[in-house]
Amino acid sequence: MSKYRLFFAVALAASFICPAAFADEPLDPARVKVSVSDSDAPQTVKTTDGRTLKLVWQDEFNGTGLPDASKWSYEVGYVRNNEQQYYTDARVENIFQKDGCLTIKTIKEKYPIEGKPGSQGKKEADYTSAAIETLGKVSWQYGRVEVRAQLPTGKGIWPAIWMMGDNIRRVGWPGCGEIDIMEYVGHTPRTSHGTIHMRRKGGERWQNVSKGNKVELDRPEEQFYVYTLEWTPEKMLILVDDQVVLEFNKAEEESKTSIWPFDQKFYIILNTAIGGSWGGEIADGICPTEFKIDYVRVYQ
Repeated sequence: MSKYRLFFAVALAASFICPAAFADEPLDPARVKVSVSDSDAPQTVKTTDGRTLKLVWQDEFNGTGLPDASKWSYEVGYVRNNEQQYYTDARVENIFQKDGCLTIKTIKEKYPIEGKPGSQGKKEADYTSAAIETLGKVSWQYGRVEVRAQLPTGKGIWPAIWMMGDNIRRVGWPGCGEIDIMEYVGHTPRTSHGTIHMRRKGGERWQNVSKGNKVELDRPEEQFYVYTLEWTPEKMLILVDDQVVLEFNKAEEESKTSIWPFDQKFYIILNTAIGGSWGGEIADGICPTEFKIDYVRVYQ
């Protein structure tokens, strides 16, 4: 979801995990059910390499109205990638908790933004959405991050679950590092992308090393999946429901960058974009569309 996604297609070396074609059988009741209690969260988890980690932070989104302001802040305005949405600031029409879920709602509307932050001189926006982050609230170095989510749908939509280095305001992107746990683009339905970005050795800011992979899922627009990062000093794994999608090893990748950015704290971002450099053409009639997040859990 990086600001410089334009270079992603050139730099990315990706393969594709594609299980057998999915038959449109009835939805799995376990994938439709939503966690509605903070106590639903296991206090410990086992990682893929057998370590036991403890729950250190969670948001189960079991309240009502806007998300917990002690945990989340907002990106506001037109932020990156030539996207078409204006990210609003704590606007319940675009982001709200209800029935155990956080919903990020993307709306096609004429929304007045003249004089507001990030308006880029425009008087009104054609689309609104929301982006929340833990920057300045809490961040983590290493561990396991789990986000259970149901994705929005429609050509042009571009939701993401991702992380950036705390030092982004000092070193910029991609020097801060970026971990895309889940990205989805509506023009390629049923597909979750996992990608990691860092700066190329000796290069300018836009010269980056990117490694990604993708997995086809059974109707992630209608069912919940758990999108996960496992992160140690040696490597990062991106998983969906504990299926490994991408492995990024320090020993293999460190020689490609002048600064290894993944030995520091990172913060979490949840958002839905529309259009832009990867979202592409926006189909008529797709909005409003909803990105639903059941929970975010961090284990260390």
